Amino acid sequence: MKNKFWFQCLISIIFVGLFVFGFYTLIVDTIRSSVEERQKHEQQIKEIVIKNVLSNQKIDSLNNANLELSKYKALTQAMIHRDEATSQLKHKIGDIVYLKSDSSKAVIEDVLIGGGKYNYYVKFRVLLKDNTTKEIVPELIN
Repeated sequence: MKNKFWFQCLISIIFVGLFVFGFYTLIVDTIRSSVEERQKHEQQIKEIVIKNVLSNQKIDSLNNANLELSKYKALTQAMIHRDEATSQLKHKIGDIVYLKSDSSKAVIEDVLIGGGKYNYYVKFRVLLKDNTTKEIVPELIN
């Protein structure tokens, strides 16, 4: 009987020891994985902060460039407007044309576009043979 009792005690101690060891390894693995996960999160947060700082620097530099170039916005819009208006014209700058008034040759020097709120005009500035310039509406050019 004594041997059976000691044998059962030994078996119980071994099972309790295995249970405690298993529980200990489970807790240690859980703690280790939570620490590793926290370190990963901290690393991701650091990367996000660095990207945020770089983005802010880029935004600031782009904002500075935009502020400097914004004074040319009206000029740029006028150039776009001019290009759209002249794309439909038959003659371009540098073309040699005949004037309908006297059938003389002239070179188109510039295209003048303007107007106000209620009117709009397109004229050609042409260079005549005698080195004088004249502003002519497109209808008077052949």
